[in-house]
Amino acid sequence: MINFSLFSIFLVTSLFVIATPGPGVLLSLTSAIRYGLGTAIYVILGTSTGTVVMAAISSTGLGILISTSPTAYEIIKGLGALYMLYLGVKLYRAKPFSFDLASKEKASSVTIKQKGTLWLQGITLQMTNPQLIMFFISLFPQFIDHNLSFAPQVCLMTLAYFCMVFCIHCIYGWIASNFRHMLSTPKAARVINCVGGSFFILLAARVFYDLALELAA
Repeated sequence: MINFSLFSIFLVTSLFVIATPGPGVLLSLTSAIRYGLGTAIYVILGTSTGTVVMAAISSTGLGILISTSPTAYEIIKGLGALYMLYLGVKLYRAKPFSFDLASKEKASSVTIKQKGTLWLQGITLQMTNPQLIMFFISLFPQFIDHNLSFAPQVCLMTLAYFCMVFCIHCIYGWIASNFRHMLSTPKAARVINCVGGSFFILLAARVFYDLALELAA
């Protein structure tokens, strides 16, 4: 069913990729700082679910189309940059938050609709991240044993990747949440919003810059 040697290398490779800060990690961190881990867990579930969706897409003809069509790739890349820009502006313009929001009482009172919104926010970020598609397209084939059945191997790697994303983002969220007491002033909260928003905007600017270079070439 699985080549354990290849699978072990896949796990180590994925661990380093997931642990490297990117848009998903940034969203998990800012959510944990803003709301506490109890509420940010829904964002983390969203980013984890998004990786499963992208793995499924990348394993189909759509993923192959995106990888072979410069136009399709650039469109998705542009949409991802626009969404990151939206997140950055939204966070940058957000009012300084209260750390009381992260109390257990507040976290437990989050409505189902709010939980769903946070979950979808995480999924949307991952689904508009073309680098994630290219990651799955380029990564999975390297660890597929062609002498074994394709589907079980992809399913196992996808499940493993989901679990690693969830656990690593939870660790990031836990660290951020537990150091929130050091940032519990309105001024510090404003700085967090600006720094987080600026990172998203810079990530979007980098994507737009890459797109401009590709179009000019």
